[in-house]
Order: sequence, then structure tokens, then C-alpha cells
Amino acid sequence: MNDYIKKEKEKELKKNLLICIFLLLIFIIFILLYYIYLKIDVNQQDDYSKSSYSSSRLSQTVEQVENTDKTVTEVIKNVNDCVVGISKVKEAGDSVFLENGVSKLGLGTGLIVSSNGYILTNEHVSGKRYSTCYITANSGQTYNGTVVWSNSDIDMAIIKIKEKKLKYATLGDSDDIKVGESVYAIGNPIGFEFQRTVTSGIVSALNRTIKLEENGEETYMEDLIQTDATINPGNSRRSFDKR
Repeated sequence: MNDYIKKEKEKELKKNLLICIFLLLIFIIFILLYYIYLKIDVNQQDDYSKSSYSSSRLSQTVEQVENTDKTVTEVIKNVNDCVVGISKVKEAGDSVFLENGVSKLGLGTGLIVSSNGYILTNEHVSGKRYSTCYITANSGQTYNGTVVWSNSDIDMAIIKIKEKKLKYATLGDSDDIKVGESVYAIGNPIGFEFQRTVTSGIVSALNRTIKLEENGEETYMEDLIQTDATINPGNSRRSFDKR
């Protein structure tokens, strides 16, 4: 009798032990599933946040590009009004910017730098001091100009026309230029067909020195700003600007 009772108790004990083990396994599985669920939810939230952040950054970037383009366009428009055509030869036609007035002209570029008629250009465009040249403004009006200063070493010249209250460009400080900054060039690289062409690039280097060989003589230009903006495809030295 006692053996029977003992066996029954052992059976009951085993049964209870199995039930406990089963419940423990269910509890562990539930905890694991709940943990996985929380982890998936957090990751989804993070992905959503990252997506929102990326969209916000993209929107800001597009807006910045649009604002930059708008600013550059406005600056080019304002400066373009100050760019003039320059020729050493006066031809028939009301303007060197008109087709019948530029067929045989060596058309160059100048920039109005004061309201009372001073124009900055290259000496190879205007000629040496006291030379006479012919200026055409953006409006189409033509003026007689006189070279009041020139320097062959840096290929620069200043022309004076008898006119007042002109729109003029404000010159910047070349000492503030940094390599990698964007640059834009406006000019008349060949003639009528390409007048007021705008090209863009970056500042490639500063403080460049180049050797020039002309008429059997060698000269050097120093402290130059190098840019990859196309200025004059016919003469690579014009891709350097004197500070």
C-alpha cells in the first residue's frame, strides 16, 4: 500500500514538474517574441526618422541651390550691363554689336568701372596709351574712346569715354579669393556671333607665374589668379587674371 502511494506521489510530482517546465518555456518564448517585436518597432521608427531627416536635408539642399542660382543670375545680369564691346577699327553700321558693323572688326571686351566713363580692358584689345578705339555699350550706343593708361607687362589698359551717369561694376578684392571658389566670365570671345558669352569655372590656383614670349623677347607675369573658366580659346594666357 505504501509503495502504491509513493508511486502515485512520484507520478504527481513528475506531472507538476513537466507542467512547470512547459509554462516556463511558454513564458520564455513570449518574452523573446515581445523583445523582437519591440526591436522591429524601434528600427522602423529609426528608419522613418532617417527618411524624414534625409527628405528635409534634400529639400534644404535644393532650396540652397535654387537661391544660389538666383543670386548668380542676378549678379551676371547686373554685370552684363557694364560689359562693353571694344574695337580699334570703326566700320559702317550703328554699332559694333550689329552684324553689319562687326564683319571685319577685331571685337574685344571691356568693363565700365566708374560712372564717368572709365573702362578697364586689355592692352592687346585697346592699343597702347593715347590710342583711339570705339566702344559699344549694352544699349547699342557707340562712343569714341581714348586709352589714358596702359601697361604691356600686365596687358591692361584704361579707356575714357565722354559720358556720365553710366552703370558700372564694383570691383572686388583679389586678396580675398580662395582656391575652389566659383568664377564667371562675361565677354566677346570671337565677335558678333558670341557676344556677351558667359562661362563658369573655379579658381584653380593663386600666385601663378608664367613666361611670355613675344617678338623674340621673354617676359614674366607674376601673382596671377588661375581659373578654368573659358576666357579666350585662341590664347591660353588669357585664362590668367592679374591681381
